[in-house]
Amino acid sequence: MKTLAIDFGASSVDAVLFDGEKILLKQSITKSNYSPKFLKQFPSPDRIITTGGKPRKPFPYKNEFDSLGQGGLFLTSLNSAVIVSCGTGTAIVSAKKNQPSTHLGGTGVGGGTLQGLGQLILNTSSPQTIFNLAKAGNRTQVDLTVGDILGQGIGLLPPEATAANFAKLNSRKKADLAQSLVNMIAETIGVTACLAAQKTQEKNLVFVGRVATNKLIQNYLQQVCRLFKLSSLFPQDGIYATALGAAILQSQN
Repeated sequence: MKTLAIDFGASSVDAVLFDGEKILLKQSITKSNYSPKFLKQFPSPDRIITTGGKPRKPFPYKNEFDSLGQGGLFLTSLNSAVIVSCGTGTAIVSAKKNQPSTHLGGTGVGGGTLQGLGQLILNTSSPQTIFNLAKAGNRTQVDLTVGDILGQGIGLLPPEATAANFAKLNSRKKADLAQSLVNMIAETIGVTACLAAQKTQEKNLVFVGRVATNKLIQNYLQQVCRLFKLSSLFPQDGIYATALGAAILQSQN
């Protein structure tokens, strides 16, 4: 049986056609451009389910956190893990296969922060432009590091660890500012997720959502997770984790 599952996020609408074993088709559109015509891209689903945001009649609705958890586990073939949704903001759940998720918290820092501060600081809200600038930057000209203060690392923190974001400002180059911005967002997500994971016995953190697909973000998240001695995973199709989870939950009914 083919299930079309649609995740209505804060910025994007992500949808998958799922047959109970694999994703048959996946599509995304910005929320501002969404219309019912979007559904016509998916041929003859047997049923339609929604998640994210608020319930949308006449379709059945699945809890967003439960969907996030089951989708993240399916994409990594894990039986349990902490799943981190890196979207417009960030949500964190503890997930076990075929069980309701436990919401561990989150942060308002995410892709929306990248776009908003990018517009203020760099005069662009384009994530790709910001990421491209950041690749060529040097955030240590902008951020105050532990090494700047102590001349060495301390505790868990190496000398290059951030002591205070944007607190040095020896450079106003766009590339340096962009790298500092990207690092601040990734570190905030990473530290929040790792601290949340300490409430559980889980050692695997699964990062999904659009923000988590960027290689620079992934690199910073990996650095943070290593400090906490936790594993970081970035599954393929992580953008569709919540929609996929809703389809999985529906198939269990």
